[in-house]
Amino acid sequence: MSRPAFRLRVRIGDMEVEMGGEREEVLSTLEDLNGIIYKVSRAFRMRDARGNPGTLEVEEGKGEYPRIPWTSRCSEAVLSLLSTDWGKTPRTLSELREAMEANAIFFPKTTLSGVLVWLVKRGKLRRWRDKKRGYLYVLNEEEA
Repeated sequence: MSRPAFRLRVRIGDMEVEMGGEREEVLSTLEDLNGIIYKVSRAFRMRDARGNPGTLEVEEGKGEYPRIPWTSRCSEAVLSLLSTDWGKTPRTLSELREAMEANAIFFPKTTLSGVLVWLVKRGKLRRWRDKKRGYLYVLNEEEA
């Protein structure tokens, strides 16, 4: 898959929007930048009835994932996800990776697997093998 010829990334606080495509397309989109920022800001401020951050709806068939703050540290993202109600159910590496990607946090599978092992060794997570799903991860109850 080739990358778009022209890319633009805008970050406001912990929100980030990235646009890519032909230069003319991106520049014409910038004409409506205020509208885009308004819509993104509104989406990031979504709250449920209890005032908790809303969930992120992702591609059809993938389910919903909790909203977590953006971080450049894989371990922080994992701990944030597993400390939500969604994380109380044991999760696989693939589920964790999809939830991170739904939050625009991208790490290679090899990085994530190494971080998960490191967090298990440090006692932050518990891990066991399920015959059908593979390794499952939850927060260590002492840490929660």
